[in-house]
Amino acid sequence: MITLLLSVVFCLQAKGQRLSERIFIPDHLILHTLSGEKISISQIIKDNKFDLFIFLSPECPLCQNYSLTLNDLYLQFQHNPIVWIGIIPGKGFSRQQMLDFVSRFHIRFPVYVDTDMQLTHLLGATITPQVILLNRQGEQIYNGAIDNWAVSLGQQRTVITAHYLQDAINSCLKGLPLTITHTQPIGCYINDF
Repeated sequence: MITLLLSVVFCLQAKGQRLSERIFIPDHLILHTLSGEKISISQIIKDNKFDLFIFLSPECPLCQNYSLTLNDLYLQFQHNPIVWIGIIPGKGFSRQQMLDFVSRFHIRFPVYVDTDMQLTHLLGATITPQVILLNRQGEQIYNGAIDNWAVSLGQQRTVITAHYLQDAINSCLKGLPLTITHTQPIGCYINDF
């Protein structure tokens, strides 16, 4: 049995695929709304097939620049079984800064604050913007960059050639395996406070 399991692991790794890890998010994990009210993750995550976590920072230029792309994707997929969850990690921003960010960049999906960074650490988010797509079983389907527009901070491509998040969502909704399950997000580091 162990030999068979190891064979499956090596076979998947040889094909360049990562084994999906299951992430258990406790129902009692608390986030905050932008108005400061406490809300449990179980109130946010419903019976949809997928949960998309989008880690954002009001001061990160790439989060600001990607707001249009994220809004377009949200409008494109909002009627599908995906919960869109914007997350601002930590205590580094005032309520007004967060409200101004959401208002100024017309963020259409719900945004919450992970004040104690429990969810941020649980999902292993380290960069803003970073997206993490989970299925209902808690398996990580995709983790990383939205697309390949940003090469590094301050350097962007003139033409986007890979639409990682859009492709991941399309594949999941069609029940197809993803060709790319992980990319390196580029942006601002999440401070641990």
